[in-house]
Amino acid sequence: MNEPIIRELRKDDLWNGFLTTLDSLRQASDIDRNKAEKIFEKINLNPDHIIVVAELGGKIVGTTTLLIEQKFIHGGGLVGHIEDVVVDKNFQGQKIAEKIIKYIFEFAKNRGCYKTILDCTDDLKPFYEKLGFRHIANELRFDHV
Repeated sequence: MNEPIIRELRKDDLWNGFLTTLDSLRQASDIDRNKAEKIFEKINLNPDHIIVVAELGGKIVGTTTLLIEQKFIHGGGLVGHIEDVVVDKNFQGQKIAEKIIKYIFEFAKNRGCYKTILDCTDDLKPFYEKLGFRHIANELRFDHV
């Protein structure tokens, strides 16, 4: 297997595997093209909203999002929040998610984050613990819909 290139999302990636990769998490590839491009533009304007992709053979096969939150506590410190870690089902088991997370760790550290957190289901805890995450708290959720 070739090594994936881990980098930030570009607009042309939307139609080069990014949205179909998200389908492995939740249906996304059926979004209207104009809406998708407007979402990309909005996200791209925010330096604290970073989407990272894994490119393999010229196609996007994995992705995750890092949101950086400024705090009043910890001397105005920054916290990284990881969301939507996903690898295309056809490419799972090749350590692509691990490479994406390690890239995110380095990115967050370089931006000055004092910690990086994520929520996951119990079946994914061993994967994230292997990468250095520790179980600290429980996630609670309120659905508005």
